[in-house]
Amino acid sequence: MRQRGFGFIEIIIVVAIVAAAGFLLMQYFSSTAKTVEKLQQDRPLARTRLVADQATLTSVQSLVTAYRTEKGQNPPDKAAVLGLLVSPPKFQCPGNDFDYESATGALSLTITDDARC
Repeated sequence: MRQRGFGFIEIIIVVAIVAAAGFLLMQYFSSTAKTVEKLQQDRPLARTRLVADQATLTSVQSLVTAYRTEKGQNPPDKAAVLGLLVSPPKFQCPGNDFDYESATGALSLTITDDARC
């Protein structure tokens, strides 16, 4: 008489294959999580945003220089510098801003929270 169904050996083989696949998936996700954690520690993207903010500041500085060349003096205050722009500068790092020294016409980047950038 032939019996239908699965034998003990067949079930053990399937359980072993599923366990091996589960182990491999667990290793994959574990290594992916470690890679993401390492990238966040290195923060290369954040440093890229900081460089972009410095480039934005450089472009604003060129407007101040053009104003000085045209008018023969520096803009009187930060509001005048902002008036030179079509729209306020959009810094990539939250909380970043710039300071303006009217006597020298120098701009400096103000980083309020380095951890956010």
